[in-house]
Amino acid sequence: MLFAVSAKAQNEVRRDSLRAAKVEELRKFRETLFVERLSLTDAEKPKFFAIYDEYQLKLRDSKRAFRSKWEGKKPAELSDAEAELYFKDAIALRKLEVQLMETYTVKLKPVIGMQRAIQLPKIEREVKKELITKARSMRKKKKGAGETPAGEGRPGDDRPRRPRAPRENTTPNTPN
Repeated sequence: MLFAVSAKAQNEVRRDSLRAAKVEELRKFRETLFVERLSLTDAEKPKFFAIYDEYQLKLRDSKRAFRSKWEGKKPAELSDAEAELYFKDAIALRKLEVQLMETYTVKLKPVIGMQRAIQLPKIEREVKKELITKARSMRKKKKGAGETPAGEGRPGDDRPRRPRAPRENTTPNTPN
């Protein structure tokens, strides 16, 4: 029995260290992407990430607080009073997001300049997409190719997919 407990503990430690290594690899990848996209110099890099990471932490904490407050509650099932409160909380969250963006853009201005600071939201979206792609490929390598049954999501992705509605043509039809 002692051997079984010891083996289980070792497996958990090994799993935690593998997870930490993957998180660290993704963090470095994220950092590299920001350095490339923003053309950060070696002097700008530590200053930028000190400010940017603080911004991201505050943003994440505010979103988590909102989600935890409303966890398990479906908008369609809320009473009128709860719906009113939910709406006020959602608006307050958006206002806080804008306030944080303003505050931290001002803090980043002396480090990277306003020209690059205003490009940050677009770069954040691009970096997020690439991080998701990299994380999925890391998961795919772990699970091995071909383990996902046909038609159930992408290989290596264990989340079910919802079918997307077909895109409509956004250009107006003009007669010739």
